[in-house]
Amino acid sequence: MNFLSDNLEKRTAEILKILSDPTRQKIITLITQEPKNPQKLASLLNISRPAVEKHLKLMCSQYIAERRVEPFPSPHYVYYISTPGLDLLSTIASAAIIYFQTMDGIVSAEIEQIERDFILQRISRNEYESRHESLIQKQKDLSKLQLTRIWIEEAKEMIANHDKEL
Repeated sequence: MNFLSDNLEKRTAEILKILSDPTRQKIITLITQEPKNPQKLASLLNISRPAVEKHLKLMCSQYIAERRVEPFPSPHYVYYISTPGLDLLSTIASAAIIYFQTMDGIVSAEIEQIERDFILQRISRNEYESRHESLIQKQKDLSKLQLTRIWIEEAKEMIANHDKEL
């Protein structure tokens, strides 16, 4: 590997780590709606301001969020999703939706295939039950990921609304 691809892999891993944290997901949702200061975020999330600032610093380090000074009523920082952050979230949302749809289709097709194989007696009852149970577990795992998919779709909708406002 060369330096560029190695660095890209590290940055990608760091971004995915940032986006996978539930608290940061909530922060992203809140600051996508409108810029907010750390105190307001801390209050909304029921966590300490230093904890919020740590999350925001990490998000800013990867250009997901940015801050600006608001002069009134007294000077303070507010955080918002950066343009590269909006692009990143939109791209990830699109890719994740395609991935979830593809995986759902693959698992459903596999279930249909083993059911056909069992009916046509190409596989034994034991093999059918074993493979069927495994595929049903995959479907359950995918349904657990629906919460992530819902968050992604909401984020994508907020991004689209944000883009319309600009």
